[in-house]
Amino acid sequence: MSSRKPPVWPELAIVLVEPKLDLNVGAVARALKNFNIGRLVLVAPGCDHLSDKARALSCGADDLLEKAEVFADLESALAGFRLVVGTTARIGKYCSPVYTPAESAAKIAELGAGLPAAIMFGREDFGLSREQRRYSHILSSIPVNPDFSSLNLAQSVLLYGYEMSRHFPAAVASLPAAAAPADQAELQGMYSHLRQTLTRHGFLNPSNPDHLLEYLRRLFGRAGMSSREVRIIRGIMSLIDRLGDR
Repeated sequence: MSSRKPPVWPELAIVLVEPKLDLNVGAVARALKNFNIGRLVLVAPGCDHLSDKARALSCGADDLLEKAEVFADLESALAGFRLVVGTTARIGKYCSPVYTPAESAAKIAELGAGLPAAIMFGREDFGLSREQRRYSHILSSIPVNPDFSSLNLAQSVLLYGYEMSRHFPAAVASLPAAAAPADQAELQGMYSHLRQTLTRHGFLNPSNPDHLLEYLRRLFGRAGMSSREVRIIRGIMSLIDRLGDR
C-alpha cells in the first residue's frame, strides 16, 4: 500500500440525501477520512448519524460525524456549492451526458481546493429521484456490471474518493471569483426565472414545462456558468418580460 498522503479537499462535500442506515453514514465518514475529504452533509436523514453503530463503523472518523452539516431540504443544503455532481445508476434521455467518477473528479479539481464542490448520493434503496437530480450541475455514474449494478453507499464514496486522490489541488490554484461557477442559489433562481418567462410566453408546454427544462439544466450545468453569465441570462429573461408587457 502506498504511503503517499492524498491531497486535502477541505471544501469538498459528500452529500447524502435521506440516508436510512446509521451504519452506512458511519462507513461513509470513514471513507471521507481515508481520502481527506473535509465535509459531510446530510439531507433529511432517516437515521441517527451520532449513534454508537455509526461511530463504530466510522473507525475513528467521529470528528466528521460530529461536525456533519444537517439540513431539512436539498435547496438549503446545496445553496453555496459551485459544482454539484449528482450520482445516478439511471441512464436515460434526461440524464445525458453522464460522466465517470474519473471525469467528475477532474472537473472538481479544475476549481481548485478552495471552492465548495459536492458529490451527491441518494437514498440507499432508491438513489436520487428525478427531482433531486435537478440540483446537479452534472451527473455521474460508476460503470459496473449492468446485470448486478447494486453498490454499497460507502463503496461508491470510496471510488469517488480514490479518483479525487489522483488530483493535487495544491498545484491547481482556485479560480478567481469572477471566473468561478455560480453557486446553487444563483442557478436555482435562474432556472425559476427561465421557467416563469418561457411558460408565460408559450415556449414551454404548461402541462409539462420540465420536459424542456431538463435539457436546459443539463446544458447550463455543463457550461459551468459564472455569476455574471447567470445575470446575463436573467437580464435577457427580464427584457423578454418587459417586451411582452408592451
